[in-house]
This record gives sequence, C-alpha cells and structure tokens, in this order.
Amino acid sequence: MPSNTFAYRATIGLIWALALWHSWICRGLFVDGFGFLIQIVTFEWFFDFYPPRLYAMIAAQIPVMIGVIMGATDLHLLARLLSLGFFGLPTILYSLALYRARNDSVVLASVIAAIALVFLPVSFFIVGEYNTLYALAILVSVTLATSERLRVSEGLALSGLALFSLRVYEAMVYIGPFLVVMMLWRIWRAWRREPSGGRLVATLSHLLAALLFAWATWIARDSIVHPFSDLLAMHLDDTLQQARNFWQNMQFDFVFAAALVIIGWALVRPADLVTPRPYFWATILLAILALTPLLAFTHTLVRPLAKSQYVSRVMGGMVTCAIVSFIWFYRSDLHSRLKAPIVLRQEQAARRLLRLACLMSLAVLPSDIFLSLTWVDFIEATRADVVGRSGIIPFEDSKLSRYPEILLVENWVLSTQSLAVRANDHSGIIVPPKGFDEWVPFLLQEPPNLGRFYWRD
Repeated sequence: MPSNTFAYRATIGLIWALALWHSWICRGLFVDGFGFLIQIVTFEWFFDFYPPRLYAMIAAQIPVMIGVIMGATDLHLLARLLSLGFFGLPTILYSLALYRARNDSVVLASVIAAIALVFLPVSFFIVGEYNTLYALAILVSVTLATSERLRVSEGLALSGLALFSLRVYEAMVYIGPFLVVMMLWRIWRAWRREPSGGRLVATLSHLLAALLFAWATWIARDSIVHPFSDLLAMHLDDTLQQARNFWQNMQFDFVFAAALVIIGWALVRPADLVTPRPYFWATILLAILALTPLLAFTHTLVRPLAKSQYVSRVMGGMVTCAIVSFIWFYRSDLHSRLKAPIVLRQEQAARRLLRLACLMSLAVLPSDIFLSLTWVDFIEATRADVVGRSGIIPFEDSKLSRYPEILLVENWVLSTQSLAVRANDHSGIIVPPKGFDEWVPFLLQEPPNLGRFYWRD
C-alpha cells in the first residue's frame, strides 16, 4: 500500500505532468479557449468580459499576457501559455491541498479522490472557471480541517482565498455556505477547546475570511438572479438544463460509481472497510474505466467524449461539496456518531482508502490521454484545411465534418478557431454548417484584425 509521502508526491507529479502536457498541446483552446486567444491578441490585453468571474479570468490569463507584453507574436506559443494559465491555476491549488493533507491518510485520500472524481474527468473544458473554484474549495476545507489552532498566517491566507473567490464562478452560490459554516466551526472549536485559540488577531482574520466567503456567495447569487447580459442569461439556463445529462460523461460515471460502492458499503457494513472486499468491487469498475478508450474502435458515441465533460461540471460541484462535507465531518467530533469514520481511523482501513483513491486517479488516465491525442489530431486537421486553402471553406467540405474530428466541433467557434491557427493573411476560414443561425463571435465580413499574430509550427 502506498505511503502518504509517496501518494501525495506522486499525485502532485501526475497532475503537473498532465498540466504541462495539456498546455503543450494547447488543450486550453477547446471551445471558448479559441475565442479567448483571439480577443487577447486583438486588443493585446486581458479578456475580462464577465465581471462575476473576473478574478479567475485575469489570473489564468497572466502567462499569455506576459508573452504578449514581451512581444511574442506566435499564436502557437501564446496558445500554450494560455493553456498553462488555465491548467496551472487549479493545479497549484490542488497541489497545496495535497501537501496540506499529507499527514492524514483519509484526508489525503479525499483530496486525491477529488482530483480523480472532479478535476481529471470534468476539466477538458479547462477554460471553465469552475475548475479553479472546485480546487479552491478543497484547499480551504483541508486547511481548516487540518489546522491544530487558529493562526494569523492561516487566517490571512484564507482571507486571500476568500477575496479571490468573490468573482470566480456562480457555483459559489452553493459552495460558499459550506465554507462559511466550516470557517465558523473552526473558530468555535478554537475558542471552546484550545486555551490559546481565542487570540484576537487570529480570530479576526478567520472571521474576515468567513465574511468574504459569505459576500462571495451573495455576489454569485446576484449574478444568477440578475445576469450580466441576455446572452449570459441564456447560457445559465442552458447550464441548468444540461446538468441533468451528467451521465453522458463516461469517465465521470465509472469513477463516481466506484466511489458510490465504497459509500454504500460504509453505510451498510462499515466494519468491512478494513477488509479488501468493498475495494475489490470498486476496482473492477475502475478497470473497466481504464479500458474505455477501446470503445473508440466501435465508431459509435459510446466512448469517452470531450464534449460530455462540459455537461457534468455542475455535478462536479455537487461532488466537491460532498467531499468538503466528508472532510469536515471526519475531522470534527461528529465522526464518533457513525461507525464508518471510526473504522477509517484504523490504519489498515485508511491505507486501503488511500490506495483506492490513487487507483481512481490512475484509472482516469487512459481516457484522458486518449482524448488529448484526439485533440492533437483535431488541431492538425483544422490547420490542414485552413493553411492548405484560402477564402471561405464550407464546413461540409472540411476535414472537421468527418468522423472522428466532428466529435470535437462546436459550430459557433469554427470561424474563430480558423483565425487562431492561420499561417498568413491568405489562410482560409471554416464557416459553420449550412442552416446554423445561432450566435457567432464575429461576422465573416468583419473578422478581427490580428495584425502580426500568426500560428507557427
């Protein structure tokens, strides 16, 4: 069984290796990422069109803006820097959470499970700021749960995270209350049990963090009740409608089912958590998940799909809340009221849970690698059409209209991605399919002027 040190170091190494590789292959461009890149190089400034998510947007765009300010004109390089910002931000937060949880096997297993359940199978749409919010919630919960006493430094760090959370993502409307209550619980616990816990400055710093998280919850609520624009109001409605289709994400389904096996077993026969029996059945589901890329040979939609991750992002937030609640429950006095948390405090059970969490993250890897390789092929197919032809390119005549590239196509972004991968002013532009009449970022008669910016291999 893996030691805590090996587990947290290996997981940090894994998520950073993936972040760097995903950045290298420009996976951050998927769907909205193309639009972000075009807007950034057109105005040579941050793309900050959405105030409710302003802080996450700005933070993720820092690497690409450094490139633009330093005079980089290669869209390929800038796409990699933009992807690095998108992937790097949540990866930093998860890395800090792993380090913080390294001394408690069960809490460490919970963080690794969050990465396996939420980050890896729901982050192909990495431009979505929800990836950052979910990582932030895990870091805050782990910090509060593993804190031995109130510290001014921790209170200020948590206040900084809370300040950042003011404008990250609308999901703060239901994640925020968990963090507020957990923060107040930590303060109450310090005053009740720790002789030195009532130090005024430390308490005030934690109260400030709780107040900021409450404020962030209100801002998220207001952004939903009073959307920033009609277009974004429609987007929020679509998000809620799509949430019920989370089951279409095969990667999420199998790793979530494996987690449900353990949860169900813990409720019905908690004493068995010390034995290998429940983990055996969960491992079977993980083995099936690892083999799912083979379904691509069937040429059907029953396979890992990048676009399916988009519809499971709301469920990812629900799972994040569940993990935050579990960490809180396990580290509080409430754990003594249920047998399962008591059993998990036995070293054998904790080690088995940690091993399963590690297997969960490994089981998601094959499908993640498979989808990433299909993205590489998609970019190459787009480049072949755009660079090899000039003028207007009907979608029906492009390589993207064929299987399997069509599985990654979003109609409204076709023209934008054509501009992003152009080699010169004579490169072609792929237009949406015939009959498509929904919103597009720009009219073909008035494309953005990218000036000196071109994609160079």
